[in-house]
Amino acid sequence: MSYQRGSVWRKWDLHVHTPASVVHNYSCGEAEDVWEKFISELEGLPEDIKVLGINDYIFIEGYRKVLEYKQSGRLVNIDLILPVIELRLNKFGGTKSKLSRVNYHVIFSNEISPDVIQNQFLHALTSNYKLDPSCGESYWQGVITRDSLEELGRKIKATVPQEQLNHYGSDFIEGFNNLNLELSHVKEVLSRNYFKGKYLTAVGKTEWADIKWNDHSIADKKTIINTSDFVFIASPDIRHFENAKSSLIKEKVNSRLLDCSDAHYFSDSVEKDRLGNCLTWLKCDPTFEGLKQIRNEFEDRVFIGDIPAKLDKVQKNPTKYIKSISVRKTEESAHDGWFNSTIPLNHDLIAVIGNKGNGKSALADIMGLLGNTKNHKEFSFLVKNKFRSGSLANGFLGEIEWESGNKETKFLSEDPQAHETEKVKYLPQQFIEKICNLDNDKFESELKQVIFSHVIETERLQQQSLDELIELRTGRFKDNISLLKEELKHINKAIFDLEKLFTSDYKKKFQEKIEYKKKEIAVQQGLKPVEVVEVETDPQIQKKLEELHGELENVYKNIDDSEGFKGKVNRDLSSIERVEGHIENFKKQYQLFIANCEKELGGIGLNIKEMMVVQTNLEALEKLKRELIEQKRQLDVKLQQQSDHSLFKTKETIEGEIRKLQVQLDEPQRKYQLYQKELLEWQVKSNDLQKELKGLEERRDSINGKVAVELKQFKAERVEKVQEIHGNIIKIKSIYEELYKPVQEFISKHELADSNFQLKFEVSLQLKNFVDKCLSYINQGVKGAFQGKEEGRNILQEIVETHDFNNTESTLDFITTVISKLCNKDENEPETYNVALQLTKHATMEEFYDYLFSLSYLNPVYMLKLGEKELNTLSPGEKGTLLLIFYLLVDNDDIPLIIDQPEENLDNQTVYKLLVPSIKEAKNRRQIIIVTHNPNLAVVCDAEQIIHASIDKVKNNNISYEVGSIESPIINKKLIDILEGTTPAFKNRESKYYMKDVH
Repeated sequence: MSYQRGSVWRKWDLHVHTPASVVHNYSCGEAEDVWEKFISELEGLPEDIKVLGINDYIFIEGYRKVLEYKQSGRLVNIDLILPVIELRLNKFGGTKSKLSRVNYHVIFSNEISPDVIQNQFLHALTSNYKLDPSCGESYWQGVITRDSLEELGRKIKATVPQEQLNHYGSDFIEGFNNLNLELSHVKEVLSRNYFKGKYLTAVGKTEWADIKWNDHSIADKKTIINTSDFVFIASPDIRHFENAKSSLIKEKVNSRLLDCSDAHYFSDSVEKDRLGNCLTWLKCDPTFEGLKQIRNEFEDRVFIGDIPAKLDKVQKNPTKYIKSISVRKTEESAHDGWFNSTIPLNHDLIAVIGNKGNGKSALADIMGLLGNTKNHKEFSFLVKNKFRSGSLANGFLGEIEWESGNKETKFLSEDPQAHETEKVKYLPQQFIEKICNLDNDKFESELKQVIFSHVIETERLQQQSLDELIELRTGRFKDNISLLKEELKHINKAIFDLEKLFTSDYKKKFQEKIEYKKKEIAVQQGLKPVEVVEVETDPQIQKKLEELHGELENVYKNIDDSEGFKGKVNRDLSSIERVEGHIENFKKQYQLFIANCEKELGGIGLNIKEMMVVQTNLEALEKLKRELIEQKRQLDVKLQQQSDHSLFKTKETIEGEIRKLQVQLDEPQRKYQLYQKELLEWQVKSNDLQKELKGLEERRDSINGKVAVELKQFKAERVEKVQEIHGNIIKIKSIYEELYKPVQEFISKHELADSNFQLKFEVSLQLKNFVDKCLSYINQGVKGAFQGKEEGRNILQEIVETHDFNNTESTLDFITTVISKLCNKDENEPETYNVALQLTKHATMEEFYDYLFSLSYLNPVYMLKLGEKELNTLSPGEKGTLLLIFYLLVDNDDIPLIIDQPEENLDNQTVYKLLVPSIKEAKNRRQIIIVTHNPNLAVVCDAEQIIHASIDKVKNNNISYEVGSIESPIINKKLIDILEGTTPAFKNRESKYYMKDVH
């Protein structure tokens, strides 16, 4: 039988006794009635039980009979029936009053017939007993048959005092109870060619544990269990099993423990040893080869309990798991060959293998297409110069079926539409390299998606993306920045107007005015009228179970109610914070409004503060905020996973118990009067000239004094505004940090964080396009610090690189340095430069100041780092590693993840140490499909399903896909054929690859 879905979870009960067993408690009348009820109960076992191990101690008749029923059409619910022989070894445990012997189980392949087991194994086992030293006839040696055991029992009873015989059973039972075998003898028989590679062994944990740990027994005790493939136990409950497992681990011995029913009773019995009472789930094909694979990957492929976590996840999220992919030509298509396949898919790790150019990437592209990938532009097969050339692709239709039963179809010529929901995450061959090297915005978008996936639902404030949540959380700080920028504009204009007074050109021209005025005064002095003599004249369990389930239901309801209430509390607190922000912003706007109105009304005698008054009463708001904060604190305690007082702890506890402006005169008089008039005019003009000179001199002194102080004050105000703007940017950054914190905590707690691979999320304040934008204001063709296109750019870039923009003082120093450079090219050069003269003709000083001091170029940016290395400094291998681990481990999305050639550009050590454990972990929470040229990757990752792609270029490029598990002999051969060097390169992995029918 072919198990195309590969290794899936099934229940295996490898220790079931039949009515033919030496010891059993199946009784309901005649033998045939007992057997009919037994088979009917096997047919009525829970549907998850697919494999049974028939174990009737040292006899095979029960297995024969069960096989007969199976071959006659019964037991269709059981995929595999294995023969198991249970032997007792001559190793005793317990006490003198209650001795026990170690049970040793041999699980044979179903390919070995009952006759071979009977004749070549059971009949080859012998034992020797000297029962009475005084009686030669009491010596027994024989092979194991019912008759020989009767003989042994008879001889044993013959050596027992007559008065003790009533304590003994039949000859057969006594012979059976006393039969012990040497482990070395059992292994010797099993080493025969009949059984090579066709048996596994198990030791009974309970009887083994009875052997005392002492100097005489420790070696034998460890040898028995450590040389066995498995350990069997029949646990009454999961707690008992876990305690047994823990004890084996503590004793540092084989802990490959499997729970079995050890059924001796029908399923309706209250005894633990009843049909169906088995907790063991194995993830493998229901074949003997599958069981051998369990031996190799025990911890990852064995689950003991009600239901494996992944199977439970699939059942609860059927829309997140692909059930099958189909692709075939349409009825209208005139093209032959290419595709005609339906491929059922495993829920865990699927590895698509095959030689290059055999259709692996074709299948990956088709899956991406049908899953509405956003990366369809990176397809390597479904492109115009390949499969989509001409009308070929339009003649083939793909269909995807989800575990929910939903189906969707697309022509291979189509592309997913922008409005369609992305249902798979597809990373084509060149996608990772492209988004790292060519599209930083795309990569940041990917980062944000992953960060948002780690934000718990109650903290998302009903937002649908990280950008929306950031916008909501940072809105008030951005409003503050907008107001501060408006204030900054007024300050910058005042500073520019004052700074013009201190330029050398202005000072030179102003001094020339003073000197000219002095010359005017000197000339005026020489124009004083000649004195005329005065002539006289005139002025923020069942009952108990029912009780516990009731309690658990109440806890779930309480959790649900609490989470819903917490979400509301968070939304209410967020509303209050936004209102507080609005109020604070309004106050700033009001203060600016008052200041502006005072300037406008001050000259006409009106007082704006007498015209309008704004009052606030925040008592109710503050009271509600305090109440909500307290409610959030209480809810946080209730909903904190690790808190001893949380609902989750209560839930865990319960489950364990079941798991926030003159006339006519004579000549002398006229001359005197003329003199007086001219003297007055001269005096007036002289006084005017003196006043003008004094005014100029006072203005000159004022510039160097009062105006300088005023300029200094304005600059101090500007610094304060920059500090406030930077402070708000830091607050925005802190929100970014708060939102990525869950991701970083997730990474830090991961075991890979202790290795050389240290994945880090950081938020950094970075300058966006600053150098280009800043230089766009500056005329680099004129004399100045940034003269020369390349020279100026290098100087500015160096200034940028020597400052830390996460620090306010360093940011201020950065601005000061840029301005200083513009004012003075070299500190050792005394000449200063007029900044305005260095700007382009289209730029103004105010615009330049507004850009430089507003910090508009400074933005929080999410960064992904490997150790201390930033993404753009990594080698191609490091970059590939970083992003693959990012998608495999950090991405919290649970839709299928498809990766084409994840090992590309990675060295073998990186693949082994990082990629493999990451893939193995990722498959536990989502469906993973990898396309690889190297089947070793599929093997070391223990892929649950292998899809082997091949193309027949002779027969119309017919692409076929052979599907199965690693343990499937057919798939094993495909894996071997692809490996370089085939079988020789394969030797180091013989335990996983079964060399069957290879040659």
